[in-house]
Amino acid sequence: MLKKIISSLIFVIGIPIIIISCMRLIGGKQYYLASALIILLAFGVLLASLEKRALKTRELTAIACITALAVAGRAILFMLPQVKLTCAIVMLAAISFGPYIGFLCGAMSMLVSNIIFGQGAHTPFQMLGMGLVAFLCGLIFYQNKLSKNRFLVGIVGGLLCFGVYGFIVDSSSVLFFTSTPTFASALPIYISGLGFNLIHGVTTGLVLTIFAPYIQSTFERIARKYELFSK
Repeated sequence: MLKKIISSLIFVIGIPIIIISCMRLIGGKQYYLASALIILLAFGVLLASLEKRALKTRELTAIACITALAVAGRAILFMLPQVKLTCAIVMLAAISFGPYIGFLCGAMSMLVSNIIFGQGAHTPFQMLGMGLVAFLCGLIFYQNKLSKNRFLVGIVGGLLCFGVYGFIVDSSSVLFFTSTPTFASALPIYISGLGFNLIHGVTTGLVLTIFAPYIQSTFERIARKYELFSK
């Protein structure tokens, strides 16, 4: 329990410090450094959760495959704003493989998919948002009987996507589009993003409700067969 609390604090506090520090101290292409540091931090926390044993080749392969699937889930629906499968996929990975895997796959999926959609100062915020919602979903449902309730998974996943991911990404707009952020200047940005965030959240919730039992059982069967991420 203590390890989970410490990990949560690292993600919730440590990564924003990385992003803000890179913004203030470097400027320009600071998002590349921030993105790299986020991935390194996520790998470090994952290794610590595995009690410092080395990742197996098949585990690295599993992470790469989940990330590729999440990237495809964003790319194939590029013509539909905010209708994406990425969030649902990384959440299901967190439920099946653990919250640390979920965070890493979520963060990497946004970094890689932005090769298609465009890198920018928003990238670290998207990485943090997608990683964090997967991590939180994993904390709630990993190795928990509640994960078998598709409706509960769908509702929680949709709310996390809408509230947490939406808020973090909208916060990047507040920081970059207003010179001195205030409540009055930030409120219109958050309000304007509600529609997009709602679409994203509802889409994620529906995908989880419909497909969670099938994808989850596949992921868990693979985890057992190849002994993935066991301590």
